[in-house]
Amino acid sequence: MKIVVVGLQWGDEGKGKVVSHFSRKFDWIVRYSGGSNAGHTVHMDGKKYVNHLLPCVDPRGKSKGYLGPGMVLNLERLVNEIESLERIFPGISKRFYLDLNATLVLSWHIVEDELIENMRMNPIGTTKNGIGPAYKDKVSRDGIKLYHLFDESSLSSKLEELYHLKTRFFGENLEKPESLKRRLLEDLEKLGTMGVKFTTTMDMRKEFEGSKILFEGSQGVLLDVNFGTYPYVTSSSCTSWGIFEGFQFLKIDETIGVFKAYVTRVGNGPFPTEMEDQLEDTIRRKGMEYGATTGRPRRIGWLDLPALRYSIISSNVSELVLTKADVLNGLDRLKICTQYEVEGELKEIPTTPEDFEKAKPVYREIDGWKDLKDGKFEEFVRMVETELRIKINYVSYGPGSDEIFER
Repeated sequence: MKIVVVGLQWGDEGKGKVVSHFSRKFDWIVRYSGGSNAGHTVHMDGKKYVNHLLPCVDPRGKSKGYLGPGMVLNLERLVNEIESLERIFPGISKRFYLDLNATLVLSWHIVEDELIENMRMNPIGTTKNGIGPAYKDKVSRDGIKLYHLFDESSLSSKLEELYHLKTRFFGENLEKPESLKRRLLEDLEKLGTMGVKFTTTMDMRKEFEGSKILFEGSQGVLLDVNFGTYPYVTSSSCTSWGIFEGFQFLKIDETIGVFKAYVTRVGNGPFPTEMEDQLEDTIRRKGMEYGATTGRPRRIGWLDLPALRYSIISSNVSELVLTKADVLNGLDRLKICTQYEVEGELKEIPTTPEDFEKAKPVYREIDGWKDLKDGKFEEFVRMVETELRIKINYVSYGPGSDEIFER
C-alpha cells in the first residue's frame, strides 16, 4: 500500500495531524519535497511539537521516517529538530533516514534569500529560510548534495567554487568556505551519533517496494511551483507528482487530499475569497491561524470550491479529509465560493494560475451549525461532496492526532 497525503489549499490544512493519525498503519513515512519552510504541528498525548523537516511519524508506533532526494536540508536545523524530538520521545532519532541525494541549504542561501526579497518591488512573502536559492543552485548545477560531505576534498572544492560565484553577486560578507565546511561536517557527525542513517532510494528500492508507505506532502497544491499561484509559490513540488523525484519505481494506490472548512494563506499573492471584516480576526484567533514556521498571522477566506477542484485534478486526489470545521461552530450563516467570474466568464475550475488573480468569487450562502453533530453540518459536507464529486471520508476536529472520525 502506497498512499500520498497532500494539502489542497495554500498550506496549513492540517496534513501533519492527518499523517500522524494514519502513520501507525505504515512502515515508512516519507517527506518528498520542500525544506524547513514547512511546519507541521502535531498534538499527541498532551504533548505538542512542530516538524519542519522531519516526517510526522507516530512516536507510539514503529514507523520510520525518510527524508527524500527532492528535499533541501538545513542540517543545523535538522539536528536541532531531532534533538528536540528526542527529548520528548527518547530513541526516536534512530528511526530517521536521510537520502544522500538531498540538496543542502547553506548559510549563503539564507543571506541570499533575505537580500533578494528585500530588493523586490513586489515581495513574494518568502520565509527567508534559503529554500528558493537552494533549489536554484540545485537546478543550475551548483548545489551541494548530502553525499558531498563524505568526500572532504571534493566538498572543499565545491564550496570554494560556489563561494566564488556568490561573492560576485552578494559581496564578501558571507561565511567563509572553511567555516561553513567545518559546521557542515560537525552537523553530519551529530546526526550519525544520534543514529540517523544515510542511504538512497536506489539502495532502499526493494525495502520500499515491499513496505507500506505514507508520503507526506509539504505546503499545499496552490503553492506548487508548477501549478500554484505563481510567482507567489514555494520553490518545490507540492502535488502528489513530486514523489516521482526519487520514488518513480513505486505505484501509488491512493492520494488523500486535506482541506479546511475555510481557507488560509500566509504571505502575498492572490486570495479570491479573503474576508475583510471582524469575522476574519475571530476565525484566526479561534483556529490559531498563525504560521508554524514564521508565526505570521494567516489571511482568512471562505471555502473556495473552484480552487479545490483545481487542486484535486492537479494531484489526482481519490478521497478527502476535512479539517477545522469545528472552528466555524456557532456561526449563523456561511459563504461558500462555488464559481469564479473571470473577465465576464463563469468558471467552475480556474484554467491557469492567472485566473486566481482575476477571479471574482460567486458565493452561495448556507446556514451554519452549532456543532459537528448538528444536521446542518452534515448538509454542508454532503453539499461539498456533491460539488466536488468526491467523497469526504474523514473529518478532523480539535488539535489532537486522535481527534478525527471516519464517516
